[in-house]
Amino acid sequence: MKRNLPAWIVDMGSPASQHLDFSREKLWARMDSLMGRKAVELPVYLVNPRQMDLLYPPERLKFLDPEMVRNWVRWQGERRREVGEEEDPLRGLEEVGGERYGKYREVVAVGLYLKGPTSQWEWQRILSLADPSRPPDGAAQHPPAGPAILLCPERILDWASRAGVNPHLVLDKVYYHELGHALMDTGPTPYGELWGRIVEESLANWVAFQRFKGREARWVQKLIAEQPAEYQGYAHLGEALIAHPQLERIFREFLRHLRHIWPFWREWVEWWEWAQRRGLPIPILPIPLGAAWDLSEGNVSSRWVYRAWTEAKRNGVDGEFWRSYAHHLLLEAFA
Repeated sequence: MKRNLPAWIVDMGSPASQHLDFSREKLWARMDSLMGRKAVELPVYLVNPRQMDLLYPPERLKFLDPEMVRNWVRWQGERRREVGEEEDPLRGLEEVGGERYGKYREVVAVGLYLKGPTSQWEWQRILSLADPSRPPDGAAQHPPAGPAILLCPERILDWASRAGVNPHLVLDKVYYHELGHALMDTGPTPYGELWGRIVEESLANWVAFQRFKGREARWVQKLIAEQPAEYQGYAHLGEALIAHPQLERIFREFLRHLRHIWPFWREWVEWWEWAQRRGLPIPILPIPLGAAWDLSEGNVSSRWVYRAWTEAKRNGVDGEFWRSYAHHLLLEAFA
């Protein structure tokens, strides 16, 4: 177990774990208070590839190939010009199999947010796959009682080598991504649905990407570009809102069970400042329903999508709306 750290980091039998440094100040300094709270709450288990593959949910090993999605986007454009109407959301997309499956597994099954709890029997199976050269820590003998994060050092190092990126940047990106899933764990995630994976993974990458600035951010974008298409919408969350045929439903989804405005005063202040800088009328409510609002503008609109998604999972996801949103998210990401 790695000591003198704010989080519980446990080696499950991964030889490559010795090459990763969790004591770096930058890893922890990039976190805001909400992410930091999750980081200190959730244990992190360092697992080798065999252990990761044993635990990784099969429904998460379905991928959209980016090149196939680019062709689909072109076809969608031709279809709209010919027919003049929207195709059924996400129709015509097929998930990747065959040789390309392994390529994407190496950049997806590198981290996992485990909702838990895990049975003692299953945990012993995982321990039995520990590398003989790296026995598990003593703290690894008992499964986590609740949620946890799994990271695969071998795949982190391999990904860094292929991409020509500092391994610790890959580690940090993957760790923040899994913490993003933890932050969005407000209810069941419709991961069995393609649209659910597109929204969830794009938002988790958005949560991770926000931690980086400057050159590091560009390196992280290079890493994300190697992931399947479901992960690519992180930079287009607001643009997909504009394109959505039922824009105002995103706000109804967000406010569905809202009873008090005060908890969201920070978002209101941001919208107020945004409007003030542009000489626009000051919104009475923290909800931009007017046509003057430019929802494509960066973090403000992206945070609203994030909040709407977490609220939707808490109160019941409107599959029709989010399927259409995921459709437009892919269109914008691969335009």
